[in-house]
Amino acid sequence: METEQALLAWQTRYGGNPPLGFVLRLAYQSVWTRIHYLPDGVRPATNERDQKVAVARLSDVADELFSNRDVLVIALHLDSRDEEIGILRPMGATAISPANGWAEVLDDHFVHPGSGEFSALMLRWRHAILDPLWLAAARDRIGRVAVFCPATGDAFCPYDGGADFFVWKLGERVRLRGRFRAWLPATGVPGSLAPE
Repeated sequence: METEQALLAWQTRYGGNPPLGFVLRLAYQSVWTRIHYLPDGVRPATNERDQKVAVARLSDVADELFSNRDVLVIALHLDSRDEEIGILRPMGATAISPANGWAEVLDDHFVHPGSGEFSALMLRWRHAILDPLWLAAARDRIGRVAVFCPATGDAFCPYDGGADFFVWKLGERVRLRGRFRAWLPATGVPGSLAPE
């Protein structure tokens, strides 16, 4: 699948919402789950041991979501200290224009969104393929990134404390929440252990 086709699949699934976890979790709460990459939601990972745990957890969840599937990685780079473009560009990421509706959402959440740069990359998922990106998230050096599977509509959005993921099949969502139960936020946080 080409990047343009995958972006159209994103728009079909998520409408005018850009690939921002905090936007998606408000619009799609019923399919949202959050994990923490360290116990008790500690963030960021400040030492090498915690960074390894964070990378392993993010990689484990992404493996469960995307194993051996084609995925679209979309990054919004707004802050010069963030590393996602430097990680993704050598892998073949190219600049893209914001899709319809994205600019309006960005205007609602960011002061100067026009200075941001969207990049996208298609790849076949395999274990550890984005571990450098997960390490940047663990070190609080990541902007806004989403990994999207056009075949399932599922998305994974890491941040400096864990990840938000959006799983559309109820059975799969329940399975993943059970599989990663120890990494979910405390009861009462929407999208964590909320009943279906």
